[in-house]
Amino acid sequence: MTLDLAKFLDDRTEYKDLSLRKVREGKTEIFVPDPASYVMDKTEYLPTSLPVFYNPVMEINRDITILAVRVYLDLFPYDGPVYYVESMAGTGIRGFRLLNEVGDDRLVVIMNDIDPKAVDLIKFNAEKLDFPSDRLQIYNFDANYLFLELRRRGLVPSIIEIDPYGTPAPFVFNAVRTLKGKHGLLIATATDTAPLTGKFPKAALRKYGCNLVKNPFGKEAAVRALLYMVGREATIVSKRIMPLFGFFIHHFIKIAVLVNRGRRQADMFWRSIGWVSFCPVCNEFYLTKGLGNFPQSVCDIPDHGRTDILGPIWVDPIFNIDFSRKMLEILDKSDNFEQGEKLKKIINWEIALANVPFFYDVQEIARRLHISAPGVNEVVDKLIDLGYRATRTHFNPRGVRTNAKIRDVVKIVKNIMLSRN
Repeated sequence: MTLDLAKFLDDRTEYKDLSLRKVREGKTEIFVPDPASYVMDKTEYLPTSLPVFYNPVMEINRDITILAVRVYLDLFPYDGPVYYVESMAGTGIRGFRLLNEVGDDRLVVIMNDIDPKAVDLIKFNAEKLDFPSDRLQIYNFDANYLFLELRRRGLVPSIIEIDPYGTPAPFVFNAVRTLKGKHGLLIATATDTAPLTGKFPKAALRKYGCNLVKNPFGKEAAVRALLYMVGREATIVSKRIMPLFGFFIHHFIKIAVLVNRGRRQADMFWRSIGWVSFCPVCNEFYLTKGLGNFPQSVCDIPDHGRTDILGPIWVDPIFNIDFSRKMLEILDKSDNFEQGEKLKKIINWEIALANVPFFYDVQEIARRLHISAPGVNEVVDKLIDLGYRATRTHFNPRGVRTNAKIRDVVKIVKNIMLSRN
């Protein structure tokens, strides 16, 4: 990661053995380890070079949390305190932003980190910057121990966030057990994107219980596999997840799901689980619901042969329309989010055809045809003119999500390029 000091302010201080510098995100300022003191080479990976983990590139990840919590508090009003648990807080920037920017006095933030230096820094910022002590609790536990301790104390969080360095898989079960049983909100991030996109199938099986191989829609399949793993863990304790959104941005996947308790609810989860197969020759895909209903193993197009199978994965919509529209309303009214326009574009694309899974890669189609690729917007517009439903997708900048088949998209790509000659 190239070092960029643009977000770091001039205010510097020392605390214990930490050299600190103030940083601003949204409307919030806190002290973080000063990169000028710890990063000797601009090519170093900034977050792991600091004594307490801080990644400025993940500001958009934290923006999404602020949005999600604001919408959640609007849609599910509570009379008493609403406990939000950040189980791996690092510098605490996300939790402090929630306290400072959500604007709801019911919100109580529980920040936890296993690293004592991180906890010292969180306490320093809480005191130095005068965050409200009655709405902030700070712990120094392993994340799973924290969840079990909260259960022992009878404290039931409404919102839990899991944002590890790598996979959230080891923490999901205890998080779901601890979470409120009616309309609880679980937010999870995964940064081990290589197994989820099919690069390491054995690791994907171990961590997520999914057969994942390299495929034409790897990032979307990754989100659906993560949703499957979280939902499967929830059913063990008779809870059901309902996805609110699933982003794949930069090097991270971020999902949010509502969690409800009940055996019937948990059983309903499996109706949204299925399989997808794809043709490695033309990239057409075939999808089925139900663990016992495998998709077809041979492509419809003659001579293309056998398909490859992915799953089990979540096959229903990833983005909840109502929740997403509320996020858009907040983005339209606020200038606190540095990449707000990017988030609006992503959300609008994904809710346009939320019930249509997967997409086709225009550039890949053109490559197989041995022609230049037309613009993605041009292909989308042509599909709509012909009566199909179509939109772009953030899972691939060259992707077109549509109810058309691959052969229809191929014809359109051909015709667009022929019309230019």
